[in-house]
Amino acid sequence: MYPMKSIRHLALLVLAAVATATAFAAKPIPGPKGGKIVTTDSPHVEFLVAPDHTVVVSFYDKDLKPVAPGGQIVTAVAEAKTGKANLSFNAKDGSLVSTTPLPEGDGYRIVLQVRDNAGAKPKNYRVEFHDEVCGECKHAEYACVCDEAGGKHDH
Repeated sequence: MYPMKSIRHLALLVLAAVATATAFAAKPIPGPKGGKIVTTDSPHVEFLVAPDHTVVVSFYDKDLKPVAPGGQIVTAVAEAKTGKANLSFNAKDGSLVSTTPLPEGDGYRIVLQVRDNAGAKPKNYRVEFHDEVCGECKHAEYACVCDEAGGKHDH
């Protein structure tokens, strides 16, 4: 039999390996339209804030080829400093677009909820909305794909 100390060491090594693999796998995927891909598996969901501050949600297959929205139901809640704003979406140009713009300002969280159909369990995605542009990758900060994306970085 193996001594208990060896089993603990092996368990710690396995946990460290899984944590390292997860950290490397977590690098953001750049969205084809310049937004943030919020999913890790396909079908991929891209979250994009358009110049008019409406939210555009687009869907992609595993190769990031566009997929027209089908029966998906998308809602979002912007948790702005001025209060919460609920966003609903309508189909437009192969994507789902919010019927109203985001609240003024930035530096707040947006919770995006996607259901594959009316009876499906919702999947929630959180986006920290910062509109300034990253000097390195040239994406809006909320969609930054740099190595430090999601953490504190100066650019």
